[in-house]
Amino acid sequence: MRRFVATCLGLGLAAVALPVAAMQVRVGGAVEHPGTLVVKDGARLSDAALAAGVQPRAYLLGAAWLRPSLLAAQQRLKAGVLFDLDSLHLRALQRGDSALADTVGELRNELAALPVTGRAPALLAPRAVEADAAANRPLLPGDRLFYPLRPGTVRVVGAVQSPCTLPLRPLQDARRYLADCPYAAHADRDWIYVIQPDGHVSRQGVALWNRSAPLSLAPGAIVYVPLAARATKAVDDTLNRDVADFLATQLLPGPETAP
Repeated sequence: MRRFVATCLGLGLAAVALPVAAMQVRVGGAVEHPGTLVVKDGARLSDAALAAGVQPRAYLLGAAWLRPSLLAAQQRLKAGVLFDLDSLHLRALQRGDSALADTVGELRNELAALPVTGRAPALLAPRAVEADAAANRPLLPGDRLFYPLRPGTVRVVGAVQSPCTLPLRPLQDARRYLADCPYAAHADRDWIYVIQPDGHVSRQGVALWNRSAPLSLAPGAIVYVPLAARATKAVDDTLNRDVADFLATQLLPGPETAP
C-alpha cells in the first residue's frame, strides 16, 4: 500500500511539473506591446487583448480579429467576385456597352488590389470581451489582433464615378452621402450596402418606393453602391452582396502596418 501511495504521489508531482502547452498569437496597431505574444493553449480573446495593452486612442469598433482558418474561404470569395466581374466586363464589351464595361472594370481592379485578411467579426474591447462568455472565444495558433485608429471619414465605393472619401457627418443618414459621390452608369439607384467598421453589413433602400429608416454611419464605414440588378443577373444574383461581404473583411488604418 505504501508503495502504491508513493507511486501515485510521484505521478502527481510529475504531472504538475509538466510545462503548460503554449501557442503564439500576434497583436498590432494602437497597443503598448505589439508583436508576438506567447499564451497558454486554450487562451481566449480577452487574454491576448489584455496582454497587448490596448491604448486609449485605439478605435475599438474597428478592431479586427484575423484568423488563418478563414483565409481559404475569403480567398474563394474574392476569386468568385473577380470571376463574376470579369465575366460581366466581357459581356459588356461584347455588347458594345462601354459605360458598363468601364464601371465594372474599375470596380474589378479596386477589389483585386485588396488583401485577403481572414478577418472575423468580434468584440475586442479587452474588459468587455472578458465579461462576455459568448464573445470571449478561444484563440488558435497564428491568430492576430489589430487595433486601428479612429478615422474621421467614411468612404463611398462601387458603381460611382470615382471612389469618394468624405468627412463623417454625425447622425447623417447613409444615403445622403451619395449626393457628394455621383453614380456611375448602371448603378443601382434603389439600394446601397452599408458596411460598418465592425464588419456588420446591411442593405438599405434609398429610393422613394423602398426608403429604409435612416441609418447613420460610424467613423470608417463604407457605403457600397451596387451594380444594377439587370446587369448582375446575367452572371450572379448574389454578386453585389458578395462584394459587400468582401469589403467587410478589410482593415482600417492603424499607427503601423497590420501584424
